[in-house]
Amino acid sequence: MSAVAALPRLYDDLAAWWPLLSNPDDYAAEAEFYWQCIIEASRIPVRTMLELGSGGGNNASHLKANCELTLVDLSPAMLRVSRSLNPECEHVHGDMREVRLGRRFDAVFVHDAVAYMLSEADLAKAMETAWVHLKPGGVALFCPDHVTETFSTTGT
Repeated sequence: MSAVAALPRLYDDLAAWWPLLSNPDDYAAEAEFYWQCIIEASRIPVRTMLELGSGGGNNASHLKANCELTLVDLSPAMLRVSRSLNPECEHVHGDMREVRLGRRFDAVFVHDAVAYMLSEADLAKAMETAWVHLKPGGVALFCPDHVTETFSTTGT
């Protein structure tokens, strides 16, 4: 999705409805699994984390207990939703393919928003963003909803 393209309504004028459709409590076990993956793979203590494509902040609502989070999303409306759930986290409007914060983090986390990278070039840009924000010894975790082993064109 290009930054100049219109955002889907769920990420724009209907974003306030996001917590009704996706309850943060439903992310607790998943966030714990991601946290364990991150700390086991990292060669440094994880005290700071950048989440690219943070959306409404559901994962962050659990991860913030473990480290200081900076959340980046393309949708200003979703950032507003996340700010209400995670007021203690820093929120930055930006595109995961292009944002540059001028600092490094112990970990970079990209959840299902990576699915919006529709070309190898876009995915490479998102991965480069993660790389330039990562401290030596840190870890980047990308968690797409669909992978070759589970992808289905039939919707089943």
